[in-house]
Amino acid sequence: MIMVGNGVGNTASGFAATAEGLETTASGAASHSEGYSTLASGDTSHAEGNTTVASGNASHAEGNLAQATGDTSHAEGTSSVASGVASHAEGYATTSSGDGAHAEGALTVASGTMAHAEGNGTQAAGDHSHAEGFQTQTQSGALNAHAEGEGNSAGGRASHVEGGGPDSFGNAASNYANGAAAHAEGLATVAWGIASHAEGGTFDATIAPGPRALGDFAHAEGQTTLASGAAAHAEGFQTTASGPSAHAEGANTTAGGSFSHAEGVSTSSSGPYAHAEGANTTADGQASHAEGFMTQAFAPNSHAEGENTIVLPTHTGAHIMGQNGSTRFAYSWHLANGLAVGPTLNAAVIEGSTGNLYLDGTVISPAAADYAEMFETADGSAIEPGYFVTFDDSGDKIRTATGGDEYILGVVSARPAVLADASDLRWHKLFVTDEWDRIRYAEVEVPEIRDEEGHIVRAASVKTEPVLNPDWNASMTYIPRRERDEWVAVGLVGKLLVRDDGSCVAGGYCRPNADGIATAASSGYRVMKRTGDNQVRIFLK
Repeated sequence: MIMVGNGVGNTASGFAATAEGLETTASGAASHSEGYSTLASGDTSHAEGNTTVASGNASHAEGNLAQATGDTSHAEGTSSVASGVASHAEGYATTSSGDGAHAEGALTVASGTMAHAEGNGTQAAGDHSHAEGFQTQTQSGALNAHAEGEGNSAGGRASHVEGGGPDSFGNAASNYANGAAAHAEGLATVAWGIASHAEGGTFDATIAPGPRALGDFAHAEGQTTLASGAAAHAEGFQTTASGPSAHAEGANTTAGGSFSHAEGVSTSSSGPYAHAEGANTTADGQASHAEGFMTQAFAPNSHAEGENTIVLPTHTGAHIMGQNGSTRFAYSWHLANGLAVGPTLNAAVIEGSTGNLYLDGTVISPAAADYAEMFETADGSAIEPGYFVTFDDSGDKIRTATGGDEYILGVVSARPAVLADASDLRWHKLFVTDEWDRIRYAEVEVPEIRDEEGHIVRAASVKTEPVLNPDWNASMTYIPRRERDEWVAVGLVGKLLVRDDGSCVAGGYCRPNADGIATAASSGYRVMKRTGDNQVRIFLK
């Protein structure tokens, strides 16, 4: 046994051990103690400095009151402890208790396997995690996490937290990244959901929290925002995105419906796929849209815009614009013009199911002046504008009038102010009618629609629709009457341009001649003005 003791009061009791200095002990095989009151009890260990302990095999302790208790560990500085296998503690009162861990700085703890804590008062409890800065921590179980800044905590696997510190009033405003792969930064932020992200802050953490991303894959940014829905996004000031994949932006907006969007100020999109924008608007119906100021779209697929307009819950697919009004019909268009203090009113309505137009005012035509209706010609040929026409002997079809015709229907109009019986949008017999030509209606069940994942995209409902004529042929293309030669617009009342033979005089009267054009007469239709060599304007009634 080879033992070497040098100095005063030293003990080299281990095989091939060396003790030197003052009151040091080398009890481990091939150990080495030096300095004052040091202990090298682990085999091949080394203790030096003041009151240090190297008890782990092949460990090394140096400095003041440092302890290397783990095998192959290293402790240095003051009051540092390296208890994990192959761990390293340095600085002041640091602890590396995890195997392969590293603690440095002051009052830091690296307890996770291969964790790293640095700075002041930091704790790296998660395996392979990293804590740095001031009083930051990676929680136990937070593998591969990273915490930095001041007072922050990373609790999720592979999460990252940074920033922190005091708010504008000096209050602690720590950040938390508790979701796996989450990221929190700024002041008083929380990233709780998986792969979520919170950034921004708050002026006073004691009154209002910073941005919170609570849903998986959610993102909250700005001031006091909340993204609680999965894959939701909240930004701006005090916004909330609680619906899945919802988006809230602006100030005090709420996107509560699935895949909905709220923007502006104090807007709410509570319906699925709804969109609210502007100020104080509400989109409550599925796939509804509200915009402007204080508008509300309560029905599915509806749209409210303007100021203080409302789509009522039963009016699916309705559209309203203007001010101070509410809807009357589903799948219809409304122009509101109510009183600021008093009843809500509509200035115009187009009823979708009937095509009826309701007006609380005057129909104004800027230049055209006559009322006309469409008539079919007897021979199927076109009749040019400006000719007098009458009924053919067949009954309801027309021909060019002659001087011998006692009854004159009217004048072919080039640009009527009002045109009736045009059937411009559909075949006139598309729907079943009664003996008085009233369209028959029936209730139709509209089935629900689901997406590929089974979610309801459109709920089942009952809708009133016109009854389709069984004689309608879907394979045929409908051509409007205005585009067919055999149909002409005949002015029945109003100011009309008519062809003449040059004899008509303003202030006089006219009748049709043998060719159906105007000629001077002692009575008949009043001539208002000559407008061309062979054209005058008459008044027809």
